[in-house]
This record gives sequence, structure tokens and C-alpha cells, in this order.
Amino acid sequence: MDDNKQSDLDNLAESLEENSKKSKQALSMVSFTDLFTPAFMSAYTQFANFGELLVVGKFQVNSFQEFMALLDKDFDKFIAKTTKFKSWEEMQSTAVADYIKKKESGN
Repeated sequence: MDDNKQSDLDNLAESLEENSKKSKQALSMVSFTDLFTPAFMSAYTQFANFGELLVVGKFQVNSFQEFMALLDKDFDKFIAKTTKFKSWEEMQSTAVADYIKKKESGN
């Protein structure tokens, strides 16, 4: 392989890595309200917003730590019962994918 081709591959790899880092960084700063918009919630759940989901499920959440503590089989069962998802992980993944699609399309 000549140097030009190698350098093009190096540039492509660097570009992909930079974009990956930017995507991860952007996602780490996304709020629940940006992920679980009223449109998302009405399309996939029986709730108007994420707060309503927590209230109806009788999940007491006043901090991130409390939210992380409630992520268990009972929460997954509630998500499966009241949404179009089988688990919290599936709901979260779909919300992230929808968010990325909207960002890429400029909305």
C-alpha cells in the first residue's frame, strides 16, 4: 500500500473516532426531557411525560441515585406492562436512537 492510501485510511479512522467521541459526549449531556419528549411518550407509552410514568408507577425519585436504584426487574415489568417496550433498556435505546435521528436531520 502506498503512503497516500495509508494516509487516507488514517484520516478516515481519525475522523470516525472524533465523530464517535462527539456523539458520546453529546449523549452524555442529553437530559431526560430531550430523550423522553411528549411526542416520544405518547407514541410509545400511555403517559404524557416521564414524570407521569414515575408517579403512576409509584416510583419515588428525587435524585439520580434514587432513579438508578429503582432500575430493577420490577421497573422492567412496569415498563413492559405500560409501554410498547419489553424493558427499560429497550425504551432507553429507542429514545436515544430517536434523539440521534432528529439531531442528524436537523430537528
